[in-house]
Amino acid sequence: MCKILLSAILILSPFNFKGSSFDTISILKNIDIQIESTSSINKMYNFKFDDAEKEFFWLMQEYKDHPLPSFLLGLSMWWKIDANSGKINAISKELDNKFLIQMDVTIDRAQKIYKRGSKIDGAFFLAASYAFKGRLLAERKKWTQSALSGRNALKYLKEIKKNDIMIPEIDFGNGLFNYYSVWIPERYPLLKPIVKLFPEGNKLVGIEQLENASRNSFYTRTESQFFLMKIYLSEKKLSKALQLSKYLHELYPLNSIFHRYNTQLLYQNGRFMQAYNKANKILENFKSNIYGYNHDEARVSHFFVGEYYYSIFEFEKAIFNYTKAIEYAKILGKEKMGYNIYSNYYLGKIFYDRSEFDKSKKYFNSVIKLTNRKNELNKRAKLNLKKIKENS
Repeated sequence: MCKILLSAILILSPFNFKGSSFDTISILKNIDIQIESTSSINKMYNFKFDDAEKEFFWLMQEYKDHPLPSFLLGLSMWWKIDANSGKINAISKELDNKFLIQMDVTIDRAQKIYKRGSKIDGAFFLAASYAFKGRLLAERKKWTQSALSGRNALKYLKEIKKNDIMIPEIDFGNGLFNYYSVWIPERYPLLKPIVKLFPEGNKLVGIEQLENASRNSFYTRTESQFFLMKIYLSEKKLSKALQLSKYLHELYPLNSIFHRYNTQLLYQNGRFMQAYNKANKILENFKSNIYGYNHDEARVSHFFVGEYYYSIFEFEKAIFNYTKAIEYAKILGKEKMGYNIYSNYYLGKIFYDRSEFDKSKKYFNSVIKLTNRKNELNKRAKLNLKKIKENS
């Protein structure tokens, strides 16, 4: 999550326009274009990338000197990167390069219109493009380059603040920055030197700003809702997070990221039957090779399905699904993740209760291997192994 700070003002939003005098008239004021843009951006959020990109390429031909078309194409690449993050060997240099090329093109065009007098549009696209670059570079652990991009983004955010047209749109970027500039050093002390390069934030103010953007913005509403959902999850405000995840998933049912969060939050809110149904749908989409439904989505879904069967004492089905969750965790190199550890623990419990102690020991030993001694599951696994030894 440390990547978020360096992209705090990333504004993942569509801006369309008509006419050729875009260097003096802000495209943000054109209501007709706001309506026009909704369809193509919704297609992208729903992972219908080919259809969305056809419209983006049309804009590229129609307005070849404006930063908007290249920005939208870069945005599409970003969502593709995110959609493919659950694949085996997920990092795709090809997608990374395509994304960075579009952001660099956008920066070049935005600088030109900024110099020609289109301060609002120029600053907006410069801020958004630098923020996106910073986010990806942070994902790839290129911290210095990421920090430089983040500082450039903040520089142009100050320009945007001078014009009321961007309110409440800028509350999205300000909200992310205010929240994560405090959250990151709390969670990752080693990153404090990087955080010191940025102004001081405020978590509560950040949440308020994101809530305002999620309710009142046109361009940044979906992104505000998505990040606010993740913040609510981090802050243990599970019912609020679930409400937003439900809205996003219902609006964009083919977006695997929204689908997965909705399933996870149903489970965390104790709605096991609903989580079971959503997880089964993810597994159906995975088997059907629907875009964005990869091994990682299958991994967590098998865990949720296993949990449901465990709760209703259908242990053979629980064993199958916990085993699949473990199998995919090994493939993806995510054996130390919570779902994998719990899958091992519950398999150990099932076999312990069946007096199949050799199998039980195997899974309890895996839990011990994957956790530190202060971990609660580590303690429980050791206690169960002690009982097995006493009964042998």
